[in-house]
This record gives sequence, C-alpha cells and structure tokens, in this order.
Amino acid sequence: MTENEVIRKIKAISTDADHRFSFIAKYILQNLMLVPDITIKEMAEYTYTSVATINRFTKFLDLDGYKELIHIIKYFNHNLAGEESIMASESNNALMFNTYHNIIRSLHETFRLGLKQKETINKVITNLKTAHRIVIFAVGGTYNVAKDFQEKLLRVGFNIIAVNDFHNGYFLAQQLNADDLALFVSYSGETLDLIKLAKICHQNQTPIVIVCRQSNNTLSNLANYEITISSNESIERLISTTSRFALLFGLDMIYFSLLATDLEHYRHVLEQTLVPKF
Repeated sequence: MTENEVIRKIKAISTDADHRFSFIAKYILQNLMLVPDITIKEMAEYTYTSVATINRFTKFLDLDGYKELIHIIKYFNHNLAGEESIMASESNNALMFNTYHNIIRSLHETFRLGLKQKETINKVITNLKTAHRIVIFAVGGTYNVAKDFQEKLLRVGFNIIAVNDFHNGYFLAQQLNADDLALFVSYSGETLDLIKLAKICHQNQTPIVIVCRQSNNTLSNLANYEITISSNESIERLISTTSRFALLFGLDMIYFSLLATDLEHYRHVLEQTLVPKF
C-alpha cells in the first residue's frame, strides 16, 4: 500500500462517524504536520484513547505499527503533490493549506519548548515583578508583537514601554540600570540596531531577556535569559507568517505564566480595567 493510499484510507475512516477509529483518523488529518513529532503515548492522550487502541488502529491500516504510520506521514508531508490532490482537492489553495499547517506546527513546537523552558520563564517572571521599569525593544513588523505584550502588561499594572525607533531606544537604554529589565524580541537575534541597544543595556548591568528563534545568535549571547520559539521560516524570509505567530505565542506563554502566579489578583485587575462598551 502506497503512502497516498494509506492517507486515503485514513480519510475514509474519518468521514464515517460510526467507525471505531473515526476520531483518531480525524485527529491525524487535522494535524498532519504535527503527527511526526508526536509519540504513541501522546497520540493516545490527544485522542482520548490508549496505546493499545492506537496499535489496533495501525494494524487496521495493515501497517507494522506506529513507527510505520509516522514514516508514511513524514513522507506524505514532503510530497506537495499528495497534499494538493488529497487535502486541498481542486481548490488551488495549497499555499494557504501549507501555511496553515506550518503555523500550527510552529505553535505546537513552541509550546513544547515552553514546557522545557519553564524554569527560565519563571525567572523572567520574577524579574518582571521586581523591575522598576521594563522596556521591550523590537523593530519592523515584530514591533506589533512587542506592542501587544506591552499592552497586556500595562493592563495588569506593570511599568512597561515598547519601542521600535533606534533613537528613542538609545535614550531609554542609556537610562536603564540593574533595577530595570530590557526585553528584546527578534526572530533572528541578529538585528543590528537591537544588538547595539543590547550592548548598552549589558554595560549598564540591566537584566536582558531575549525571545528569538532557536539558534546561537548575538542577542542571545548578550542576554541573561533566553526564551526560544520554533519556526521553519528561513532568516532570509520574504513574508513573515509562522515566525510572527510563534513570537506572539512565546510572549503569551510568559504572560499567562505570570497570571498563573496569582490568578485571583490578576483576574480582579483585568475585570477592573475592562473597557466598557458604550
């Protein structure tokens, strides 16, 4: 049985609501880009079944086991023609389809990284709570992500400002000290203006947090704390899509982890700062 035939069989199962493996099949089709990174134990958890049921599902597909299913899906994911013909049908929406799955996979992998970086995130939260001033530096389109984080922290009472202009950033960086916190958001970690500002913060002994892609970059080498996100976009990208979502989600993980430290307090503050709709 070929890879496409296996996927077609899974699709047929997913459309039969009465089939005993219908939910598993639906989950696989909805998360094709994620499945290769999911263990059999995780698959059982995500589909509310058991490892034994997942094994029975692979046997029903006439496969040797879960590893063969993963191998087939990996091969299928790299076969654009297969995705277009089976999943995108005749709609010619392959680009949109692939972008969607790349975003989902990026968020999933960023979430996994976040769990592994929980200790670092907790240290960042401690610094956020004790900092006199917080400045978040970003440039270009990434500034929109930084601005979103600024607005969320402003609403719960933090003294934070987001800046994307080098001159204003320079003024702020020169004034920061060890009692403040500098947060840099950069996909590549190699943005020249941000590196200049980070060096000033480093000289002033200001704690530095960097949210960036997984890599050994200049900004991460200057930082006290590094939160990495996952994205399959190249550094020389023409359009920023998955990276933007991943950076936004990376900052949201910090934000929601902060809220979780005193949920009742922050819920009260959020309720008090809710803008009424007139």
